[in-house]
Amino acid sequence: MSETAFPLTVTPNSNGLIVSGEIDGSTVDLLSGSLNPLPGEERDLMIDMANVMFIDSSGLRVLIQAHQKAEQTKRRLVIINPSVIVSRLFDVSGLNDVFTVSRTD
Repeated sequence: MSETAFPLTVTPNSNGLIVSGEIDGSTVDLLSGSLNPLPGEERDLMIDMANVMFIDSSGLRVLIQAHQKAEQTKRRLVIINPSVIVSRLFDVSGLNDVFTVSRTD
């Protein structure tokens, strides 16, 4: 039986990034590389996570690091439309109190 994989795609847009697929140990380097250095210079960094099907602790680590870098430059990291999977992990890990989350749909 073969597993269906959802590769990670990270697409820059005018507000930040659109992230789709699975964020785990095998794909997290793509997300990390897209956030180092942080996109944009002065405005808040928006990361659309509506199509993230899975995220593990390695993905959370990268988001926390990006959040900390953004704060150091007086910016915010804003998670846009987190999928149910992302929202649940933020709830369980207590990160809802750390990240700014925005729903536009």
